[in-house]
Amino acid sequence: MDTGERAYEKIINYVEQQVMQGRYKKGDKLPPERELAALLGASRNSVREGLGILERMGAISSQQGAGNFISDNFEKTLIEVMTLMFILEEGTFREISEFRYALETQALALAMEHISKKQLADIEYYMSMLEKTPEEDMKAYYDKMIHYTITAASGNRFIIDNLQALTAVMDVFIKDMRAKILSDGSNSEGLMAAHREMVEALREKNMEKGMQALKVHFEYIYEYIDG
Repeated sequence: MDTGERAYEKIINYVEQQVMQGRYKKGDKLPPERELAALLGASRNSVREGLGILERMGAISSQQGAGNFISDNFEKTLIEVMTLMFILEEGTFREISEFRYALETQALALAMEHISKKQLADIEYYMSMLEKTPEEDMKAYYDKMIHYTITAASGNRFIIDNLQALTAVMDVFIKDMRAKILSDGSNSEGLMAAHREMVEALREKNMEKGMQALKVHFEYIYEYIDG
C-alpha cells in the first residue's frame, strides 16, 4: 500500500502527461480507477484522491455511473483562485481593475481583426439597449454583454476565460459597480460615450479610436474606485 503525497500525485502527473502528449483530448474517458491503480502501482484511494484534485482543478469531470472524462472547466477554478489571491494578497480594487484593463486592451485589439458580422450586430444591439433602458440592473446587463461579446470576438480562450473569471471576482467584491457608475449623473454620459466610441471603432476597424475609448472607459472606473 502506498501513502503520502507522492502516491496521489502519480495520477495527476499521468493525466497531465497524457494530455501534453496528445493521447487524451477533451471529452475522452479515463480508464476505470482499478485500471489506473494497476497501471501506476498506486492504491485505489490514492487514485481517487488524485482524480478529486484534478476535478477541482477543472481538468476532469466526474459523471456518476459513467466515469471520469477530460474536461476544460477551468473558469470556476480561476474564479476561486483569483478570489483567494485577492483576499490573501490584500489586493486593491485598483489593481484588479488595472489587470482587467490589460486583458481588455488585448481582447479589443484581437476583436478588431476577428469580429464577425453577427457579433458586431449583437454589440450594436446591446449598445442601443444600454442607451434606451432606464433600469439600473438592465444597464449593467447590457454593459456586461458589450464587454463579453468583444472578449468573445477576440477568439483567444485564455483571454476569454481569464476575463470572465476576473469579472466574476469584481462583481463579488464591488457589488453593482456597473449599475452605480452608469447611473451616476457626474460620469454616466461620459462612460456611455466611451462605450459608443468603442462600438463605432469596431464597426470602422479603427484601432486608435477603440483604444482611446477603452482608456477613457477605465479612467471613469478608476475615478469611481479611487473616489
